[in-house]
Amino acid sequence: MRTIAIIPARMGSGRFPGKPLHSIEGVSMIGHCYLRTRLSQTPTRVVVATPNEEVAQDIRALGGDVILTPEFDMCNDRIAWAYNEIAKVDGPYDLVINVQGDQPLIYPEMLDALIDAARTDPAFPSFTMVEPCTTLDDFHDLNRVKVLFREKDGGLIYMSRAPIPSPKKHGSMPEKTYKHVAIIAFKPDFLQKFLDFGMTYNEHIEGIDYNRVLEMGAEMKVIATDIVTDTVDTPEDLERVRVTMRTDRLWLSGAYGPRAGGASGAGETAP
Repeated sequence: MRTIAIIPARMGSGRFPGKPLHSIEGVSMIGHCYLRTRLSQTPTRVVVATPNEEVAQDIRALGGDVILTPEFDMCNDRIAWAYNEIAKVDGPYDLVINVQGDQPLIYPEMLDALIDAARTDPAFPSFTMVEPCTTLDDFHDLNRVKVLFREKDGGLIYMSRAPIPSPKKHGSMPEKTYKHVAIIAFKPDFLQKFLDFGMTYNEHIEGIDYNRVLEMGAEMKVIATDIVTDTVDTPEDLERVRVTMRTDRLWLSGAYGPRAGGASGAGETAP
């Protein structure tokens, strides 16, 4: 299966401007995401898609693959534009993976699991990943997307920023509670159908693109991982991730970054 992982990143984030280039242990946030994604042996190609030359320079300094895009408000529009340009040269891929660039603690085996699910369950046109929601703060945090899915086959039921499933019957937080890991895979033809369908009410009101799949009457398969990562949405998130990175097993292994002779602090930005 030919797969391409595209990592969208832009400096103009509404909640945290400039966040791709903030430094974590001497490597930019987008650099961590790119280098860790590239450690996966499953994707055929890994590319960062950005409208910002400074982000492109940071990735090139890491020896990375980058494509400059127009400005887009929605990351999936950026993914589709980048994919279409790349496919003109590379030819078509079987799977397009959106690995959002604010996940500096992503693990390559997560990519492997998602691609394996797409390979073994071709009935689904789209796929995504969830991890356990382990704290009350995350459960109630409106920046964290919670996910309900069918136990029998992983089919998506709903995504919400509200605490779901409801804590009404089972105390402060039900035992099985999951939050979204922003790694999303599309069959290329379905990605175009997804974009052509346009924004839906539940997508707009929740601020979650992937509820559109449900309103299309289509399916998204959810893959659960035991790995607990973290996402940077705010400056406070960044400080927490900086602390976590100091004890992160993949970072400490020396598999990438300065310890592996890769980055040398390129892209550092003051917090």
